[in-house]
Amino acid sequence: HSGIQRQVLSLYRSCLRAVKSKPAEFQQTMNDLARSEFKKHKAIPRTDVSRIEYLMRLGRKQLNRIMDENVSAVSSVTASERDKI
Repeated sequence: HSGIQRQVLSLYRSCLRAVKSKPAEFQQTMNDLARSEFKKHKAIPRTDVSRIEYLMRLGRKQLNRIMDENVSAVSSVTASERDKI
């Protein structure tokens, strides 16, 4: 694995670990959300380093939010749902 692949895998594992500290009733939803975000971007070419680094920064911000002890759940809003607001 390349260095950036290791970083992505580390972020993914950290996200899944962080979810374990949240209330049980929200863990499955949070796990599903984390998995879907990583899967959504799985096809990004390894050579697109700037895009990968950008997504890594976003992912770290999300991880920090999840790790906040005051956060017990997260939600996801799709573009079509957001347009209705």
